[in-house]
Amino acid sequence: MDLYIQIISLLFSFFYGIFFSLFVSVNYKIIYNDKKWIKLLGTFLVVMVSVLLYFVLLRKINYAVFHPYLLLVLILGFALEKRIANHFKK
Repeated sequence: MDLYIQIISLLFSFFYGIFFSLFVSVNYKIIYNDKKWIKLLGTFLVVMVSVLLYFVLLRKINYAVFHPYLLLVLILGFALEKRIANHFKK
């Protein structure tokens, strides 16, 4: 994989981490519902849709070649969005 595709993959993973954090925040009422079956089904659907969307888009970018550093950048984007959201809440 050449450098250009790696940079695009890193940027995509970072911004997808931010998107995933926002997606989880929007679906907060579904994921943390009091009814156990709604919680299970909602969590399953949120995770499956997110993972499928990530790999479909990653396939378009770099033929779905996944490296561990993409996961680290994805987590970094997720954490950064949470930190920024907490900063603005104050």
